[in-house]
This record gives sequence, C-alpha cells and structure tokens, in this order.
Amino acid sequence: MRLLSISSSRADVGILAPVWRAVAQDPDAALCVLLTGMHVGDDTAAREAIPDLAQVYSGGADLGGGERVESARAMGVITAFAADVYADWKPDLVLAVGDRLDMIPAVLAAVPFDVPIAHLHGGEQTFGAIDNDVRNALTKLAHVHCAASVEAAIRLNEMGEEAWRIHVTGGPGLDTMLAVPEMTEETFATETDLAAVAGLRLVTLHPETRAAAPTACLDAALEALAARPAPTLFTAPNSDPGGAEMRARIEAFVQEHSWCAFRETLGSVRYANALRHASMMIGNSSSGLIEAPLFGLPAINIGGRQEGRERATNVRDCPAVSAAVLQVMDRIDLEQRQVMGVSPYGDGQSGPRIAKVLRDVVNVPDITRKGGSSEIAAFRAPWEQEAPKTVAG
Repeated sequence: MRLLSISSSRADVGILAPVWRAVAQDPDAALCVLLTGMHVGDDTAAREAIPDLAQVYSGGADLGGGERVESARAMGVITAFAADVYADWKPDLVLAVGDRLDMIPAVLAAVPFDVPIAHLHGGEQTFGAIDNDVRNALTKLAHVHCAASVEAAIRLNEMGEEAWRIHVTGGPGLDTMLAVPEMTEETFATETDLAAVAGLRLVTLHPETRAAAPTACLDAALEALAARPAPTLFTAPNSDPGGAEMRARIEAFVQEHSWCAFRETLGSVRYANALRHASMMIGNSSSGLIEAPLFGLPAINIGGRQEGRERATNVRDCPAVSAAVLQVMDRIDLEQRQVMGVSPYGDGQSGPRIAKVLRDVVNVPDITRKGGSSEIAAFRAPWEQEAPKTVAG
C-alpha cells in the first residue's frame, strides 16, 4: 500500500500522527505525507511527528487568515502543488482529514488521477463555519470513511454513502492526548511562560466564518477574561479569513495583561497537559468537544461555530456576549471538576483501527465507482462493549 496522507494545519498533526505510526509499522506499506497550508513557512513540528522512513513533500500556500480573495488564490496554489506530488509519488490511496479550506484543494487534485480517497471525521456538523460545507464536499469525494462516532456514521449513510464504505473507528486525536506523559504544574508553567497554573484558563478561538460578525466570539471572550484576572493561556487562531486580525488582537491583549501567555502552538505533549491542568477551556474550537471531555475539563463554547457537533456533558454553550461568558465562568468556578471523562469520539485506540481499514480497502476492485445507497445500516462503536479506557490527571 502506497498511502499519501495530507496535513494542512498544526491541529491535524495530532489527529494523524497515530495513523502514521500504525501505517509505518506495516512492512507492506509505504507512507508519504504532503504538508501544506499552515505548515508552509514552518513545518518543523509536523516533521517531528512523521515516521522516519516516510516520504515528505512540503509546499503550496498558507491561506494567511486575511482577505477571502487571498484564501481563494492560495487554494489554487495548493491544488497545483498537490497535483505534482501525486504525479511524482503515485499513491494507491489518499488520506484526508476533517474540513479545512486548505485541505480540500489538495484532495481535489487527486480526482483526475482516479485514486481512492479515505476521509477521517466525516459526518460531523458545524453549522457556524464554512468548514461544514468543506467537510460534506470531502465526504462526497471520498470512497472510504473512518467516522469518529456512531452518529457521524449514521449521517454519512444518510448522505448516500454505502454502508460497507463506513467504519466507526473513533477520532485518532484522542490516541495522542492519552499517550503523552504528564507534566507537573511547575514544569508546565515554565514551558508556557506562566507565573502560575492554579485556575488556568485555556483559550482557543477561531473566526466564525458563517457569522455576520466573525470575531464577535473574541470580543466576548476578551471582555470576560479581563473582568476575571487569572492565569490564561492563548493558542493561535487558524488561518481562516479573519484569523490574522484575531491573532493581532490576542497578542495585544497578552501584552497588556501580565497574567496571560500566548503560544503559537503547544504541541501534543504540552496541549494534553494544558487540558489536564486547566480549570476551564474557553473558545470555539472543536477540541473543547472532542479532546477536553477525556480530561473532564469544562469547556465554554462561545457562539455558533460548533453548532450541530456532538457534545459530552463537559460543554457549556453560550452566545458571543461577554456577560453570558462571565456567568458561565463563575458557575464553573463553583463546580467540582470531574476526575475522569468520556468523549463521544472514541477511546484513544483509533490509530490501529484506521490503519487496518486502509490496508483492507486498498485492493478492493472498482472502489472509486460510487453508487447511491438505499441501505440504512445499524452502526456500533468498537468501544461500546468495553469500559472506557480514559484517564485524566
């Protein structure tokens, strides 16, 4: 099997790394990783997660987080770059993940080659972002689906994807979160430039690309945070339109408040430990709904970016209004944090499951010939018969 995996952001490295490791252990598989999008300019962190024997191509364009016309032009550059990679490496199977604007042009370049496409995290819903359309488009382009939950698998089936193409594997990003070593509070504070960790708020905000005011979530969060000074760690917004403006405002806020710190990216080890040590997560990232539940971490989900996505009991939804954010923050401060949690997106053992699916389907005859499905299947998660294997600090 010659597998080409596409990574277009720092966020999907933690999702894909467990799959990369599992594929690399197969003596009959060869792995190639195409790095583009947010990796352009600095792909160091991504390369550190890629197995040693994998082939790596890095190039294309970063969407930049600025004007929409710039993003559209950058997507064309990514398509051209990916086309050259396919022509050179000649994969048997392409692996795509999620829903990002810089993912779909790399996948579109595979269509003229009639190469099978496998897709992770299809069937999910986020009505407040353009990502929702991108995710659904990738679903229809794909020939194999590794769904993170039973609900997502059912939705894929209802979209006309044949049941045999759909596999409930869980989200491999959970594998990464549970595998990393635990840091002490003192070590974590030192590595993130925080004076203290007690009462830490972890903040991750991205543009709400479907909203009339894409940065309203940031306005609400910053005003609420300023009203309750406490250790606060920001990570960078993504490169969707509006992301550059949000980043500049966050960096200015951090400069004005000594109890804040900003990191471009935390990497899997520091990020998992942020989820362990934080008292709450604030923002509109999917991580609050997918990874945070594993650690019993309360997540304040601001605005509509994640509308429609499955939620665990750790999620508190609130509008992009500072008073509402403050109210939820104060309520969480009075609650006792859960010691353990369960995510609807898996059990932390998804990487090997996905690698097996890829290996099994690569030689299926005529796999790229898709027909409409009239069969509505009953799906079941592999972990449903087992006790949760989640652990939190």
